[in-house]
Amino acid sequence: MSTARRVLVSVLPYPLACAAVAGAYRSFRDRLPHPMATHIGSGNKADGFDDPGAFLFVSLGVLLALGVVFAFLTWLTRSAPGPQQRGVAAAGGGVAVVLGWIVVGILRANAEVGADGDAATVSLPGWQAALGFAAAAVYGVLGWVLAGRDEVPAPATERASAGAARLPLGESESESWTRVVGGRAQLGVGAMMLATALFVGGVAGWPGGLICLAVGVPLVVLCRVRVGVDRRGITVTPAALPWPRLNVPLERIEEAGHRSVDALRDLGGWGYRAHPGISGIVLRSGDAISARLTTGSEFVVTVDDAATAAALLNTLADRERSKGVRG
Repeated sequence: MSTARRVLVSVLPYPLACAAVAGAYRSFRDRLPHPMATHIGSGNKADGFDDPGAFLFVSLGVLLALGVVFAFLTWLTRSAPGPQQRGVAAAGGGVAVVLGWIVVGILRANAEVGADGDAATVSLPGWQAALGFAAAAVYGVLGWVLAGRDEVPAPATERASAGAARLPLGESESESWTRVVGGRAQLGVGAMMLATALFVGGVAGWPGGLICLAVGVPLVVLCRVRVGVDRRGITVTPAALPWPRLNVPLERIEEAGHRSVDALRDLGGWGYRAHPGISGIVLRSGDAISARLTTGSEFVVTVDDAATAAALLNTLADRERSKGVRG
């Protein structure tokens, strides 16, 4: 029942925003210039223009598409621990509020110029976008309350097994292991945020789209990572870039194994995740390296052939500890 309510919290603002946009277009239609201004650039000057009907079609299409996306994301996070689903629902509704506000503001600004006016003179004060984001924040708080309290999920109890395997290596032998893993969910959310940034930037100027851009770019860049195991421990970097780099050194690893990880149930989503007692890089559900750290917590990385990586980690960690004893 809570999931259905949260989907409603996330989705309801989208048809309402579409109704507001359609109503504004109907009211202002006879006063809109042809073409109308659809983008307000630097200096609060219009520098993008389109047919009013096309602008309406694109605006409604984007709103409806985002409504479907956030409905799916809210449903998808139904088994996530903590406030994950609640936050997605509140954020989804907030996006509808700010986009609907900005589109209606663009239509009103064009109507003030008039059908016979010069669309190049259309301007949209910065406070209009600020009010849109403020309204979105208000709905976000309201949506958070309406979404209801979270049930505390049972903690995951599966961990790397005792007596984990070792990879045989001679004293003078050195070995390394590496794999590339990608996540479709993270790529999809990142692409959605970039599309939202382009839309907001196109109708209200780039300052309004920077927030979505700042979220979307890292998600897309980090949707594929390279996982390496060698004498430095576990190292995770973006597949196409040398930075940012996350490293868990051998001296911090007590023992490693592999287990199945559910991204939503165990860690509440994708990407870098951290919860009491467990953290890691999770780009998909499935097999994962599971390292028990000297602090007692667990570090996981979802990747193919995790068993081989874990066995090599155990061998290298044993070797590192033996060096410490001899020293």
